[in-house]
Amino acid sequence: MRTILLFAFLFLINLISFSQTLPDSLTTKLLEPVKIDSIEIRGNKTTEDFIILRELTFGVGDTVDNEKLHFNKERVFSLTLFNRVELFVESKEAKNVLVIDVTEAWYLYPIPFWYTQNNSIKKLTYGIDFLLRNFRGRNETLHATVGLGYDKYFTVKYENPALLYDEDIGFSVYAGYTNFNNRNETAERLNKGNFSYRVIHGSIGVWKRINQFNLIGGSLSFNYWEAKTKPIGAITASGKLIDHLPGAGFYHFYDSRDLKLYSQDGFYSLVNFLHRGFDVDNINYSILEIDLRGYQTLAGELSSKLRLFHKRTFGRQVPFYDYAYLGYSEKIRGHNNDFVEGHNSILTSAELSYPILDEWNVSIKLPLIPQSLTSARIGIHINIFADAGTVFENGQSLILKKFYSGYGVGITLLLLPYNAFRFEYAINELGKGEIVFATGFSF
Repeated sequence: MRTILLFAFLFLINLISFSQTLPDSLTTKLLEPVKIDSIEIRGNKTTEDFIILRELTFGVGDTVDNEKLHFNKERVFSLTLFNRVELFVESKEAKNVLVIDVTEAWYLYPIPFWYTQNNSIKKLTYGIDFLLRNFRGRNETLHATVGLGYDKYFTVKYENPALLYDEDIGFSVYAGYTNFNNRNETAERLNKGNFSYRVIHGSIGVWKRINQFNLIGGSLSFNYWEAKTKPIGAITASGKLIDHLPGAGFYHFYDSRDLKLYSQDGFYSLVNFLHRGFDVDNINYSILEIDLRGYQTLAGELSSKLRLFHKRTFGRQVPFYDYAYLGYSEKIRGHNNDFVEGHNSILTSAELSYPILDEWNVSIKLPLIPQSLTSARIGIHINIFADAGTVFENGQSLILKKFYSGYGVGITLLLLPYNAFRFEYAINELGKGEIVFATGFSF
């Protein structure tokens, strides 16, 4: 941890030394609301105009004020296609022209990653994420991942949010191969030792964007799970060595947040339902996920956010590999290295956030490296947080004393639109403290 903190400190020193601070804003504050007569987009060398325009909550002929301009600036920035976005009004020939001025980000980059299971170096997985974004100016993404070590896998995904622009139809396709080690403790006890699965999976998805805030979608999938051990209990859903899993899903997505990466105001909800099996190999079960998040500015720059997440699995026999888990993608700070599983899970989180540095647009000039790759919007926020959650079996009632919980304080370093780094100290309900260093946004 000392090495990580030292590296972060040296990084900031070098960033300040070699960086060029861009003007805070091109925006001149409006003295009063104005009616927009036309819209002009500048700086989008690759991105198509319609990708930007469809994020706006107003159009030509509508009246805007400073609050509406700021909200729409953050929505355009949330596309994660730009290092910098400005919205301002210019007067030309007695007409009010809304100018959307953007600086495009770098769209092609590899991202190395590594993680361990149960904090064991023997269970280290490492690899590389390869991202190709916006290659035709339509916000498309081609994402390939290669993982080696403890878990070995290869995945590829293509996503096009504007396949049919006029109808607001999006499309995605995904395929992957994984040699996946079991993570379920009950399965390990039944097997009297750990084991792995060979998994081949694929899916296609189609969605309809109803408006700037609402989206509905569906998916068709097929998964092949082969257990490399005797299929005892729920190691497989079929009771055989191999599960063949056709699946169909439906989801509704709502998002009224300002800056989606690190929000201060708005509401987010996702309801996702997936059914698997359809009686193939006598498999028939479902997965329901509900994710609710609220964001509110309290006073000045102090903001709060709340989250409630619930995963429920039900059906004929739910296999261990589709159980609900806490400790992997969903974590309780204070129990960062504890792992629990069950048919269902529930997780709640609350945070208060205050910016030490709200928005600093930085561009570093380095030889042979495109400046779009070395430019970012930087922010530093101090956070106070509390998490609580548990897992439970179908038919069990929630008992408060079985909840795991943790609270603490942290600092979040934002490098937008790319990522965030979190340095946190958490104390759990047993009084045990832990230092957490993580990438990504808490929620």
